[in-house]
Amino acid sequence: MLSALYNRLASLTLGLWLLAGVCLAMAVGSFVAGEGSAINELPLFVWLREAPPRETWWLWLTLAVLVLLVVNTILCSIDSLRAKWQRGSFLMRIVPQVMHLGFLLIVLAHLLSATGSLKESLQVREGMSIGFPDGSRVEIAGLAVTYGKMGMPTDMSATIRYADGGIARSATIRPNHPLFYQGVGIYLKEVALVPYRAGLLEIHKEPGGGAALAGALLFTVANLVLLAKRRGRNP
Repeated sequence: MLSALYNRLASLTLGLWLLAGVCLAMAVGSFVAGEGSAINELPLFVWLREAPPRETWWLWLTLAVLVLLVVNTILCSIDSLRAKWQRGSFLMRIVPQVMHLGFLLIVLAHLLSATGSLKESLQVREGMSIGFPDGSRVEIAGLAVTYGKMGMPTDMSATIRYADGGIARSATIRPNHPLFYQGVGIYLKEVALVPYRAGLLEIHKEPGGGAALAGALLFTVANLVLLAKRRGRNP
């Protein structure tokens, strides 16, 4: 009985069905989620606890299918290594497992961000400071905006002072050019000069960012190697 369950969980066919299930659940969720949903403003598990079941059921279903897909991926890798370890080249044996590892790292990255991410908007003025959990602070030393001939802003910036290893430093941030400090991204969204100089900052923390990047690189490189090898066999 256990052997049959193992074989079923390690089945490639099951993996394909699970992938289809994830895609279907996510597609349904894109229509179910309300326009005012805070899913992009909160850590995922916080949102799942606070949102009503009518908005979250599809995501719980997606998570359940993903858990099965992770189990299937691990067991599939174990079976593949057992069956092919003594056959073929080492590269062709290991490349599919690198792809699996990349996928697992991406899932881990989302799990880390779902539990410990942070996204907050802060209105700041010159001279204000932002505190961090470790007791350190960054100061908003200056805010600037440049307007074009039509009266539209063409550039905006914020000068931030902070301590790095006991050394005083400063950095200038602009839209799409944030400052990363203590693992947190500080993004400039808007600057206004009237009635006083003020800015809107977004604070982002993505603890899964490193794992997601590593997983994506492993998955992409492994796919490229596999495609190159197969093209070499079929010129």
